[in-house]
Amino acid sequence: MESKRLIAYLMCEKFNKELFEHIAKRYKATQTKGAISVFLDEDEYIVVFDFGVSVFWNVSYENTKFFLDYLEEVAIKKYEESFIEEFEFFNAQDFMVKLDSIMLADDDELTKIALSYAIAQSLKVEEFEKKIGKSIKQNAAIPQELAQYGEIKLNKKEISKKIGELFLVKSKVYLHYDLLDTPDFFWEYPEYEKYYDTLVRYLDINSRLEVLNKKAEIIQELLNVLGNEQNHKYSSFLEWIIILLIAFEIVFNLIDHIF
Repeated sequence: MESKRLIAYLMCEKFNKELFEHIAKRYKATQTKGAISVFLDEDEYIVVFDFGVSVFWNVSYENTKFFLDYLEEVAIKKYEESFIEEFEFFNAQDFMVKLDSIMLADDDELTKIALSYAIAQSLKVEEFEKKIGKSIKQNAAIPQELAQYGEIKLNKKEISKKIGELFLVKSKVYLHYDLLDTPDFFWEYPEYEKYYDTLVRYLDINSRLEVLNKKAEIIQELLNVLGNEQNHKYSSFLEWIIILLIAFEIVFNLIDHIF
């Protein structure tokens, strides 16, 4: 069996609304329920999703690079380094996914779209994993400081900034969680969902999502800790203001009494 190259790139947060028109200017392209199919020749095929992913089926390195460079013109918030998923695929009698190889019994466009959805979602999960993991690592000192000193050594402005950063990471992940649902494509083509489901299981997407949710809970706990610390610092500040006001009043009363 001759092996063929399958590689996917998540290159940006998303593409702009002119994505299809941009591709269609230079390539033969069609749209199918959220996926854009691009036909380079009889054997080279690309599936593009508006959430930043392109999946290349048997596309040469030169054509892959040229196409990715072309997509940069419609990329929003391009990443310094793309997230990459790579497989081999073969034509075979029965469909199977094993050892990063996909055996295809039906080498048609809709089968490839179904499989491309799973690969694209896996890359999106990887993006979320990196964002949340980085945020947790950057803020690991916060609970350590609280345990060691009983307080967080940040001023009110710094705490507010941390709360904003953590909330932004969490909201970015949760706002894009719908991308990880079973795609609407399968409402119209339910007979192709078996291919998608098989690859979702192979890529362990559901288990990774569970871990991702646990990590998101850690960020929520950090937000709660910072919020409580911010309230405590504000309460302490008010207490000192009240103490100073009382002290001033006592001093002024004494001055009035003496003089």
